[in-house]
Amino acid sequence: MSNPAANSITISNGAASVSVDLFGGAITDFHLPGNINLLTFKLSADSMPQNNRAGASYQGHFICLGRWGAPTDGEIKAGIPNHGQAANTTWTGQSSGNNEIKMQAVTLLEGLQINRSITLDDKSAVFKVDEQVKNINPLGRLYNIVQHPTVASPFLTANTVVNCNADIGFNYMLSAKPAEHAAQWPYGITESFDQVNLSKPDKPYSSVFSFIVKKDAEFGWITAYSPEYNLLMGYLWKREDYPWISLWNDFDGDNIRYRGLEFGTTGMHKPYKQIMDERNHRVFDEDSYKYVDAGETQGRGYLVFMCNTPPGFTGMGDVSFNADKITIDEAATKQQIIIQTTLKC
Repeated sequence: MSNPAANSITISNGAASVSVDLFGGAITDFHLPGNINLLTFKLSADSMPQNNRAGASYQGHFICLGRWGAPTDGEIKAGIPNHGQAANTTWTGQSSGNNEIKMQAVTLLEGLQINRSITLDDKSAVFKVDEQVKNINPLGRLYNIVQHPTVASPFLTANTVVNCNADIGFNYMLSAKPAEHAAQWPYGITESFDQVNLSKPDKPYSSVFSFIVKKDAEFGWITAYSPEYNLLMGYLWKREDYPWISLWNDFDGDNIRYRGLEFGTTGMHKPYKQIMDERNHRVFDEDSYKYVDAGETQGRGYLVFMCNTPPGFTGMGDVSFNADKITIDEAATKQQIIIQTTLKC
C-alpha cells in the first residue's frame, strides 16, 4: 500500500496550517492551532463515479478542470473522469519555505496543464491560491473551472450557516429550463416546487443549486459558519474570474452529510453537448463555459480565510476586501471582524 503522508505537503505560520494531497491535488486541511480541520470531506473509492475509480477520490477542496460534472458517453469510453482529470491524477509539487507550495498537473486527456501556487500569509489565517491553466493541444477548446471546497463532519452540522453574495439561481434538477424555475438567494426551488432555505437547510433535500454572483459586485464570496466551534471559513475572488456560486447539499436521510461551497466559471453541471442541446450556453446573462485557444494560458485566483467568531455571531452579513484586510460585517449585531493580510485578491 502507498503511504498517504508521502503525497502530503503542509505549510504553517503559527496562525494556521494548510495541507495538500498531491494524489488528486486537493487542499485537504485548513485549521487554526489546536482546532479542527475544516476540510475533512473525502469520498470512499466505491462511492466515486465508476469512471473515476482508478484514480484519486474527491476530498477537501478539489478542482474541477476541463469540465464540471459528467462527460459524454463517448468521452467516458475515451477515459475522461467526472469533473475532469486534474482531481483524479497525481500532481507534482514542493514547498518553498514555510509559507508557499508550488504544484503542477498535466492532464493529457483534457489537453490542459495547470500550475498552482498556494501562499500562506505571514501572520494571519489567510492563504492565496493562484492558478494558471494552459491549453497544450493544437486546437482551441471549451472548458470550465469550478473550485469544489466541501465541508463535512465535525464542522458541518444542522446548525452550520452558509452565506454568500449570490443573486438569482436554479436547481440542477430543473436546469433544462433554469429561467422558468429561478429563485432568489438564499432560497431554492425543489422538484416538487417547494422552497428550501439554502443558507441553513430547513428540509432534507439533496441537489446542486447554482447562482450568479451579484452583478454589481467586484468580488464574489462565500462563507460557512459553525456555532458549535465558533469558527468561520470563507472564500473571496474576483467576480470576473468566477461569476457562479454553486451549493451542493447532500443528505443521508434527515441528516446533512456534505455541503459543497463551490464557485466557478459555470452553473451548468452537465456535458457540453447537453448544454448546447438545451440551449443553455448562457444563463442569466452569464456564460456556461469558457474558451481557451491553442497554446493560450489563462490565470485566476482566490483567497481563503478563517477566524474565530465573537458571542452573538449569526453567520449572516457581508464580506469585503480592501487594500490589506478582509472585513466581515455581521448583520444582526453589527459586529465587525477584520482579518489583516498582505495577500491581494
